[in-house]
Amino acid sequence: MGNIRSDVLPHLATYPKEEALLKPLLPNFFVTWGRRRHVCNTDVSVYFLNPEPHISESFGFDSELLVVYSPFDVIEPRAIQAAEQILSEAPAKGRVERLSYILLSEDPNVGKWLAEYSLTNKESRQIIPIYAGDLRAALGNNWFVRNKLSEFLHGRDLFDIRLPLENDTYFFGRGDLVIPLFDAIKRGENRAIFGLRKTGKTSILFKLERMLKANDIADVVYLDCKLPSVRKLRWFDLVKKICSGLDKNAAGNSSLSFDEVGAPDSLIKIISKRTKPALLIFDEIEYISPFALNDKHWHVDFIDFWQAIWACQSRNRTLSILLAGVNPTVVEMDQVQGIQNPLFGIVSYEFVRGLSEDDIKNMVRVLGKRMGLRFDHTAYSYLYNRYGGHPLLTRLACSFENKKAKLDCIEKPISFTADSLKAHETERDSDLTFYCRHVVSELQQFYTDEYAMLEMLSSRQTIDFNDLAPYPEYVKHLEAYGLLGKDSANRPRVAIPVVGRYVALELARKENRSSILRVVPEPERATWLKKRVESISADLRALEDAIRGAKTDTLFGPNSFPEADRFASLGVVRTAQDFEQFINVCNRCFVEPSDTYGSSVGKNHYFFDVIKMTYPALFDALHRIRLYRHHNFHVALRPGVTQELLRYLERDLDGRVPGSVPDLDFILQQCVLDELLLGIQVELSEIA
Repeated sequence: MGNIRSDVLPHLATYPKEEALLKPLLPNFFVTWGRRRHVCNTDVSVYFLNPEPHISESFGFDSELLVVYSPFDVIEPRAIQAAEQILSEAPAKGRVERLSYILLSEDPNVGKWLAEYSLTNKESRQIIPIYAGDLRAALGNNWFVRNKLSEFLHGRDLFDIRLPLENDTYFFGRGDLVIPLFDAIKRGENRAIFGLRKTGKTSILFKLERMLKANDIADVVYLDCKLPSVRKLRWFDLVKKICSGLDKNAAGNSSLSFDEVGAPDSLIKIISKRTKPALLIFDEIEYISPFALNDKHWHVDFIDFWQAIWACQSRNRTLSILLAGVNPTVVEMDQVQGIQNPLFGIVSYEFVRGLSEDDIKNMVRVLGKRMGLRFDHTAYSYLYNRYGGHPLLTRLACSFENKKAKLDCIEKPISFTADSLKAHETERDSDLTFYCRHVVSELQQFYTDEYAMLEMLSSRQTIDFNDLAPYPEYVKHLEAYGLLGKDSANRPRVAIPVVGRYVALELARKENRSSILRVVPEPERATWLKKRVESISADLRALEDAIRGAKTDTLFGPNSFPEADRFASLGVVRTAQDFEQFINVCNRCFVEPSDTYGSSVGKNHYFFDVIKMTYPALFDALHRIRLYRHHNFHVALRPGVTQELLRYLERDLDGRVPGSVPDLDFILQQCVLDELLLGIQVELSEIA
């Protein structure tokens, strides 16, 4: 049972009637601070509540909770504005919860009013509206306040925010980008950020704009280039719009001209009169670029517009620009239609990738606990690895789990682990298909070769991907966008698996396939097999030579792999009996020799103790052979080993049950040989 602390008593001596509002809170809170404030042209009483342990546990409160009491019969927006200002100032700032507070009002319709207010203020904090009359009447009802908290905290989906963030309430991470941009703008430098759709670029721009205004660093003109009011303008009309943003009297100034001839000089005049720096932000820059699809006058206007900006900057250092978009070609190409690109060489740029694992953990933890959702450390890692730190995909994945729990009538708080999240993976990722398409749409449009590389990697044509990966022009933007990564064995992988699955399924649909894996067509199998066997033999001997040169742990001892002639004479697998013979040969050639060599030098667990640690990619391929061989020869497997076998089968068969897969035995042969060659190539690359 809480109490009213002594620090609050002087306030209650002045406003004694408010004590009746505090007593119903005491079963759940200590009242630690209280004052009357005149803020935003209104008077409110402000209290801090320190939650009892059962409230902290149920609702995830780590700090005190703010209460703002409006003593008027009609609630107005100024009460919300007052609360926002109070939250941003001492002593509330850093002491009370920043996402939630209680709004007490003498207006009986405060709940209805707040619901309507929230419709147009999507980023508003979690506000718990309570009619003061109901609270007074709840004295003795220990569940009244708890039920109100549950209704408004557990009922709202904080993860389902899809528009750019216009305030700091739900902004997480990005300090590694925002701070350097802020410093660059202070120095009057030009900058640009590029990244996949929905990675938070616009939210970063809004955050930077708030910081510049709060510190009075520069006047900002923000231009959303996808709006018709921007992209449909001719270049000189856009110059006029910018001048009007910097000087509200510019349009009516008779000494200024904004036709094709006079617009650049007018911009120079406006900027030269300024003493305070100015920043022009161009968001969605593609819409006014040589690649504009709808407004093709920008194919020509691009040069004139940026020559005007460039000329102005050459004369005055108080003007800087910040670009944002998906396609960095606007600053990468040196010429546009044979004319020097004015942006080339004057704009430094960075790519916006996913959030860090720590930022994902912080975002999911903070938002989740307000909704009655708890995630353990395995769940955080799963979300980061599955969605690659992509902020929107991660939030929508958590939103899916929240909605599913509601449909299943699961009572909050709810705890999630990696296993519980994985159980809904296919259904959840299908729900994200639209956003995955949106994420990679520009990559598909502007970088067809690199998108084809992404398709290869997604559909497990990793050998073909590896053949082209050494050429930077094929992977440059995949790496920059954070789409290309490596697994724990240093094999290439799609860094955002949910996007990789979408790309693979789209390719399968386009090619009329029923599986993600592109299975070698039957007429081509003999030729494919011959090439694979030759490549494996040649690359494995190259790897052995590299190992001897590097003086690292040998694979098979002083000799190469045995029974090479039997491996060279392998045939295409068509039946289960064929596969049994095939996998036995592979095991005798590549797995057993390691064990035999280890025993000969007194290392009885050589395969697991040495090969696994020294050559992880190759070990994974060899371990697949070992398990498939034991399984086909009916060797009893330990429970843990059985789970490893099932993981290989799930990976090779795209999660399908073996009995339902047409051409099962050849598919397993293809996977075994592809992964063996990949493992050899990865290890060869690592040693080289």
